Amino acid sequence: MNYRPLIQHKPNNSDYSDYTLHFEPIVNSNGSVRFIDHSRCNDLTVGINVDDTEFQYRVKAEFPAIVADLVDLAVAIHTSDRLAPQNLSGRQRRLHVILPVRHPELLSAEAFRTKLDDLLKWATDSEWVFDFQRRIATERLVEHPSLPIAPQGCEVALWSGGLDALAGLYTRLQMYPEKRFLLFGTGSNDSVYARQQRVAMEIESIFPGRSNLLRVPIRFDDSGLQHKNKLSRARGVVFTLLGAACAHLMGQEVLYVYENGIGAINLPYRESAVGLDHSRSVHPLTLLMVGDVVSELLGEEFRVQNPFLFWTKAAMCKALAKDRRNDLPSLTMSCDSPHRQRPVQCGYCSSCLLRRQALAAASIEDRTRYVVLHGELPVKKPSLCFRNMLAQVDILRCLLSISDEPGLQWKTLTGKFPVLDDIVDRSAVAENLVPANMRSRLIQLYQNYVSEWDAVKWQISDGLLNKHSNQQASSRYVVSDQQG
Repeated sequence: MNYRPLIQHKPNNSDYSDYTLHFEPIVNSNGSVRFIDHSRCNDLTVGINVDDTEFQYRVKAEFPAIVADLVDLAVAIHTSDRLAPQNLSGRQRRLHVILPVRHPELLSAEAFRTKLDDLLKWATDSEWVFDFQRRIATERLVEHPSLPIAPQGCEVALWSGGLDALAGLYTRLQMYPEKRFLLFGTGSNDSVYARQQRVAMEIESIFPGRSNLLRVPIRFDDSGLQHKNKLSRARGVVFTLLGAACAHLMGQEVLYVYENGIGAINLPYRESAVGLDHSRSVHPLTLLMVGDVVSELLGEEFRVQNPFLFWTKAAMCKALAKDRRNDLPSLTMSCDSPHRQRPVQCGYCSSCLLRRQALAAASIEDRTRYVVLHGELPVKKPSLCFRNMLAQVDILRCLLSISDEPGLQWKTLTGKFPVLDDIVDRSAVAENLVPANMRSRLIQLYQNYVSEWDAVKWQISDGLLNKHSNQQASSRYVVSDQQG
């Protein structure tokens, strides 16, 4: 990382931006971005690279230049969101991103820019201004034509190595015994990569020859001096954009995401110590907007689909329960804030609690070790998330018990959570459902969720409702994170 005095000549739009990120061409090694923090008058250069060589495993012989631009855009969004500090309780960040691409005329087109701006503002609560410039650099190795080496007709799915990914893949493998699956992963964390591979290898041993794992890591070089946001609000967008590139290279028009509907929609809780940073990662509207962005860029229809939108996490785990695969969930990670010491997973954040609730409701022995049950007493208030989740369940129960008539149930439900109306209005067509049918399925989703909690809440209260039981749930609502 190199520091230099802040230049007097600021790039275009720097008077508007909090941060300017001027990228050199995205390459496999020795790449860099100049990061300027205008508020602190800091100017530094950070190394950034992408290893997309595994994209050689593909159906298409050609690697279209516009797909390479899609990869570069995803890397730039990831880098910018990690480097530019964000105060979640403060005003919106304003980022100016200068990125060399192969087709600046396509990425600068108004229709594409509008869709991209809408997506990033929704997902990151920040304002982004892009300056796409002509790339003058040699092609990355993967951009050279190659003989197709991947089988035709694979279902391409995002692969986090989390419980939803595991349960979703296991379910799909059983539902479609003739189908092969390509699992796509990304990120910059070695422990996450190891877990993704470990879970994928276990699945391969159960269903031999049915799945392959392909990953495209994004790496920072010598960036320890620059603080990075611990969790990226854009993580889900970046993951899905890269997954879309993978699906296109595999000759597919759909990228699949395996996520339970409760975590995907992620209705607000009462205010609690829950993560906010990627709460809209796989939200139905996020997936819809990513599909629109990719379709606009490629010039052909592309969709991102979650086949488990109307399933609870417990329902997704039923296939594991049926085969008595109690050994598999403990291989996965769900925790919002993993601990450095063991046990790694806290057991009391919203994601851990939804995991514990799902396994209990699916009658799966939870062999995961949690800090709250198996480690030292946590410093944080371990019962607060639990109480807020129960408060939300109480609210849902009350709203859904107003009437047995679906129309009235929906009216009361959306009176408290109006985003559900937006989801139906904007995504019913993409789900191939008429609005009335989609509303009924969402009502059933939350009814199932309430019933599951009622059946198991005391099973997972151990370590939560003891001497900390005087903690009270707050009356304010925030968006939470319950994914993985």
